[in-house]
Amino acid sequence: MMRHSGNARPNGLTLIELMIVLAVAATLVVLTAPPFKRMIEMQRLRSINATLVTDLQFARSEAASRNQNVLVRFDTTTSANGSPLTCYVILVGSNTNCNCRNTPACTGTFTREIRTVQVQRSLGPVIQVPSGQAQRTVGFDPATGRISVYTADVPTPPSAPFKVEVTLPGVGALVTSLEATGRPTVCSPSGRISGVPACT
Repeated sequence: MMRHSGNARPNGLTLIELMIVLAVAATLVVLTAPPFKRMIEMQRLRSINATLVTDLQFARSEAASRNQNVLVRFDTTTSANGSPLTCYVILVGSNTNCNCRNTPACTGTFTREIRTVQVQRSLGPVIQVPSGQAQRTVGFDPATGRISVYTADVPTPPSAPFKVEVTLPGVGALVTSLEATGRPTVCSPSGRISGVPACT
């Protein structure tokens, strides 16, 4: 029978070895955290813009299925005005009777809310019409799918594409444009977002 002396080293890590492993792990976390955080923020920006594009296509198809104009009204309240929300509402009827920050969003006998989307400003992304664009409501014609822009409740043919921006400070922005035909296209003003063409 063989016996081992009591001087044999026990299995496991010494305190110094454990400290070295923790230091290496902490260094890796510090080096990878900023790109990972940016990737999460970029995904949040893309996700909210994808929801917007889907809702615009939904509003266009709802106009055809309901055989009446379907409108999308965007809130332009800035954070300086104290609103915690950035939002839009899809509706039929009078867009002046709708405010996507309220619950319910629409009031009035002949106005009906179809869908309201609200995004907390604390999450970062902001949905808004560009500052140089006077109209904040777009409508879809039930017969042709073409768009009209609204000042109060008066529809007029658009003189330029109707645009909506989804912006996330420090990450970038995506702009969704609706041409007169009612079909959305997406571009990046800075051209820094991969897989999205730069706006011209």
